[in-house]
Amino acid sequence: MSFAAKAKKIAEWNKGIFVSELRDAGIVPRPLSHTTDSGAKRLITPPSSTVPKPLASGSFAGSQKAATEMFTSIWDRFQSFFDVSGLETKLPLNIPFEDKMAMYQYQKPGSDKYPPHLNIIPEKDQTSLLKIFDAMRLLDTGTLLGRVIPENILDFIHDDPNADGSSIAAIEARNKELRLQKKDIFTEPNIGDRPDWYSDAVFAQQQFTGTNPTTLILAPASRIEDFKRAAKAQKNDGMLQILSSAPSGSLYIQDYSFFKSALGVSPASTLQSDNNNDDNTRYMCGAVTLFNLANDGKLHPLAIVPDHKDTFENSLCIFNKRLTATSATDGEHDDWPWRYAKLCAQVSDWSWHEIAIHLVNTHLVEEAVIVAAKRNFPTDHPVYKLLEPHWLKTLSLNASARSALVPYVIVPIVGVSEDQTYALIRAAYKKFNWTDLYIPTDLTKRGFPIKDLNSPKYKNYAYAKNMALMWQVLSDFVTSSLKITYLNNDTMVAGDQYIRAFCAEMQSSTGADLKSFPTIKTFKELVDVIVMCIHTASPQHTSINYTQEYYYSFVINKPPSLFSPLPAKLSELQSFTEKDVLKALPASHAREWLLASHVPHLLSLKVAEDQTLTNYAASLYNLSLVKQDDPSRAAAEKFYNDLKQLKAAFALNSAMMDDQTVRYDVMDPDATAVSILI
Repeated sequence: MSFAAKAKKIAEWNKGIFVSELRDAGIVPRPLSHTTDSGAKRLITPPSSTVPKPLASGSFAGSQKAATEMFTSIWDRFQSFFDVSGLETKLPLNIPFEDKMAMYQYQKPGSDKYPPHLNIIPEKDQTSLLKIFDAMRLLDTGTLLGRVIPENILDFIHDDPNADGSSIAAIEARNKELRLQKKDIFTEPNIGDRPDWYSDAVFAQQQFTGTNPTTLILAPASRIEDFKRAAKAQKNDGMLQILSSAPSGSLYIQDYSFFKSALGVSPASTLQSDNNNDDNTRYMCGAVTLFNLANDGKLHPLAIVPDHKDTFENSLCIFNKRLTATSATDGEHDDWPWRYAKLCAQVSDWSWHEIAIHLVNTHLVEEAVIVAAKRNFPTDHPVYKLLEPHWLKTLSLNASARSALVPYVIVPIVGVSEDQTYALIRAAYKKFNWTDLYIPTDLTKRGFPIKDLNSPKYKNYAYAKNMALMWQVLSDFVTSSLKITYLNNDTMVAGDQYIRAFCAEMQSSTGADLKSFPTIKTFKELVDVIVMCIHTASPQHTSINYTQEYYYSFVINKPPSLFSPLPAKLSELQSFTEKDVLKALPASHAREWLLASHVPHLLSLKVAEDQTLTNYAASLYNLSLVKQDDPSRAAAEKFYNDLKQLKAAFALNSAMMDDQTVRYDVMDPDATAVSILI
């Protein structure tokens, strides 16, 4: 009888037994002093060369539960430190404004691998906090997450155990079995529930309402010419005709050709993980995918460059045999070269989504804002009071992520080296453009004009339609709230010394180092900046975080890396079979499969009812009722009512989509997190 057959079902490990087993296995934080480790001075993670090896073996289900328990424990530990240190307290502290500048400091630039972030042991409290830091052994806590995931998984079954050899169908069958049994992380729906999960239609829809609905852009003329030359070279007259006759504003791309330049490597180089020349080497690719968006709203993939080199002529380019979204689907299931190309596009998108769109553009950017605001605004300043509710748990969560989640979960599953992973994080931060990412500006620049979003052409882009409405509601609320102080007066805004200091800190190379952050001189500029801060922490983070379990836990839909080298020639790709696609998947890599499937589960915990955007608005209004003649009451009441109207509008936007298999309700204000909570 197998281990899996013998094991009893448990919801989670008994905490007493879990702690006892960790101690027996030697998985405990080591006493690495923050003061004596000169090579890692002022860092929160120890050198990777000193990290002990993980457990030798363990069960798949047990390891999943252990990972959840360990990450939660690490986060709890950081929350405790932040509470004791006064950096992020459960109860308010009356800290004099002049002391906050010394208390909230940015980590010294270049002292670790991350972009600007909070120095969790500021100079002012160096001696006392170091003692607490070392007593809690926080320097080594993060390593424990990687150590509880064993090297050898005893019962790794990614496919049907009764199948004659591995196949995509066997993996689908295993997913269906686990979903029916509601085992492990399979209590929630995932995209593998769909028999058509691999199809062009579902692949395309993920660009609009999937984990990363933010990177599709109108194809520039130069890119269209690249694809036309490739079609002509391949004598693909049908595709050439489509590209040549496509109406203006109908061709879009998702373009990750910048990966290699961002990493500072040659265009012809292979992006791969550190463990070269063995079966566990992982690969990343910079895919370029071309889509056609028809006037009826159907988005259809036309061509994919799996890994862009310096030119199209030096890159592989494969065209879809199905020329339009209405083409017959016969043969789509077994078109393995095209399915592999879509897999490459998904790997590229996983990498940029997790590293840039999610980690950098929400978590790390918002932390930079928090530190600058805490350093430069008194707690009774109207800007500070508007922003503070949207910082709940973010600083301690980010510190634990830097310590544990990134080095011991993300780094081991992406397709580049450890140093390149951090280089891509820093490059994404440098690439972040504050004002360009204002929703009205971003959507318009990417080819989705706000004024046209209600036309049939954009009916499937529910993210854009929802976010445009949400931005306006936030803007109305912030405008009404700030008018109480600034009276819509530009001179009053420009003369506010705290706003000037905040902007300078956000732009400074020794501060947040966000050069695109505006110098606020007008009331409108102030409103836009505050809306952007709230947008980043609340609806934006919710929209790109809480869809992960559905799309990522079924690993073969969107894996974090490839496990075989990319084809060198088009003829090689065109001869691909199902076996070649399976080799590229982590189907025989239990540890990586576990991490890839479990990360989205860790990051998709349900938002508590008291931590939603609607609850925030209701709380503001209820508080105003007990204050006589509170000038903020009208703004709070309108904000609450507007959010309730958004709930109905978002439901209608979802109902108008062609695909009704899964409702797009991630941005429901009743479920939208008020801050970056996970």
